[in-house]
Amino acid sequence: MTPPDSIFNESDESLKSVLSEIRLNLKTGKSTRRPIMLESEQINLEAGMVNRNRLGRKTQFAYLAIAEPWPKVSGFAKVDVTTGEVKKHFYGDRRFGGEPFFLPRGKNSESEEDGFILAFVHDERTWKSELQIVNAKNLQLEASVKLPTRVPYGFHGTFVNSEELAKQV
Repeated sequence: MTPPDSIFNESDESLKSVLSEIRLNLKTGKSTRRPIMLESEQINLEAGMVNRNRLGRKTQFAYLAIAEPWPKVSGFAKVDVTTGEVKKHFYGDRRFGGEPFFLPRGKNSESEEDGFILAFVHDERTWKSELQIVNAKNLQLEASVKLPTRVPYGFHGTFVNSEELAKQV
């Protein structure tokens, strides 16, 4: 991200982030950096995640917040990290939200796209909030759950099912 401290300090410079792959060679100590998207397609992305059933393994898709207009999040992008192809889901006019959260359809889902993107969204015109549930494969809105109160921008969370919750006792 440039300028490098822009996330912490106000800056007159325009914010620019470049989604990159960084490879570390443990034998030589050298690193390489490769932009994933074409420069013409660059958008400010942050707070990404992948299907957690695939953590620690090679993945093809990452889901990242579209941080535009900075610092608000207007939607999220599904990025094919092998080809650089980007598909976008926007929350709507004057609707902003937080980071996308990928929820696998099941523990044993084979396809890394088999699941849903959950995002808290706030409508600045009506001052109402909702949880959007978006199909991760085609980025179509599957459901919207109206919330009784506003969820603040920048809210971080995770999803646990009833089995995982019971184990935490």
